[in-house]
Amino acid sequence: MARPTAGDLVGGLRTAGLRITDARRRVCGVLAGAADAEHLTAADVAERAGRIDLSTVYRTLDALEGEGLVTHVHLGHGAGAYHVAPSEDHHHLVCTVCGATVDVPIGEMGDAVAALTEPHGFVADTAHFAIVGRCAGCAA
Repeated sequence: MARPTAGDLVGGLRTAGLRITDARRRVCGVLAGAADAEHLTAADVAERAGRIDLSTVYRTLDALEGEGLVTHVHLGHGAGAYHVAPSEDHHHLVCTVCGATVDVPIGEMGDAVAALTEPHGFVADTAHFAIVGRCAGCAA
């Protein structure tokens, strides 16, 4: 499936039953225009969209997530971040010094997660958290 356009995201809002306002169109434009690996907080989206109430951004993001067009992830102790779906399943490594985020293919961590969780009969949803630490540059 191709990466959704701003029009696709607006269509998702219609499907979710939301009224299509200029603010919501701008949120969709920001999300569609973000780089493939970019993870934006609601505040980032509001800032890029210009003069939009943060509650409108959150409602829009929630609706898009409900339609499967946006993915929500926690990247450490800060605010949740969002990126446009679909994306390959991946985990996140987040530098606590510079804030760099590295997407790691899910297969690279699958065995390690399974080794920790399977003995306990636990099924982890690892897409919603990050491993935090220091990137190579900040650790040097």
